[in-house]
Amino acid sequence: MEKEKKFKNKIEYVENLGIFFENLGLPRMSGKIFAWLLVCDPPYQTAAQIAEALQASRGSLSTNLRMLTQFSMIEKIAKHGERSTYYISRPDSLIKTMVTKIKFISDLKNLFWEGIELMADEPPESTERLEGVYKAYDFMEAELAGVIERYQTKIANEK
Repeated sequence: MEKEKKFKNKIEYVENLGIFFENLGLPRMSGKIFAWLLVCDPPYQTAAQIAEALQASRGSLSTNLRMLTQFSMIEKIAKHGERSTYYISRPDSLIKTMVTKIKFISDLKNLFWEGIELMADEPPESTERLEGVYKAYDFMEAELAGVIERYQTKIANEK
């Protein structure tokens, strides 16, 4: 028996991914843009093409395109001989996003360490919270880096 499709069309899928992003505390439009760039044809789109497909305002689109680009979920690309900027989501976008997050985790971990050093002369119970958070971020940084490395090895072996 064939599994019934959950979504009737690409736009319904895009809308649902937008809601998923919103439930995570992110802008719904970010989820919609990301979803659109995963399913659109051609795979690269201008801001105007995305706005038309999603019936979105240019202001909302601009803000969310910038955010998705900063998180490495999408990329800006140029096509030879054209003045327009295009956006694309590549198959490795999740890995690029995770690498960006690892950098964030590392930077935050280093700030926690600076706090621990700042409070070196304080009683041990004064630094327990900072040390606990530092240890958690140190662990997450190492584990995420290992996950990415294992995934990249897996993909390389599948080729």
